[in-house]
Amino acid sequence: MLDELHRDEVAGYRFVKRIDAVKSYRGGWLQVYSPTESEVHLADDIVNASLSFTDAECIAVAAARDERLLTDDGHAAGMASQRDVEIWDLKLLLEAALVKDHIETESELETVINELRERDGYRFSSQDRADLFDRL
Repeated sequence: MLDELHRDEVAGYRFVKRIDAVKSYRGGWLQVYSPTESEVHLADDIVNASLSFTDAECIAVAAARDERLLTDDGHAAGMASQRDVEIWDLKLLLEAALVKDHIETESELETVINELRERDGYRFSSQDRADLFDRL
């Protein structure tokens, strides 16, 4: 994953510059792992023609360390599920933030959703948006 972040930074993707800020936000809740040698070998076993090596590494790290995997890639999620990895998507992550009162108002939720759309091109379905706002 770190190799992919470096390629994205060289290619000019703006989100890469925000990674350090996100890692230290609210006490550093985001953990970025480097795969061990055995996890790289596991990733070699996982990767296939329809799954990037970066996704395979993420699955390998999550499987080996019994961690959940945050992804909205359906294929990667399916491959991870085959290895009994718990999958979270952005909707589930936001639901957890709502339940834990990290997002407390409609305005805060709207800001997060809008920034995901504007900065990352992410779009929630109408149903997913409704479900999120119903949790407030």
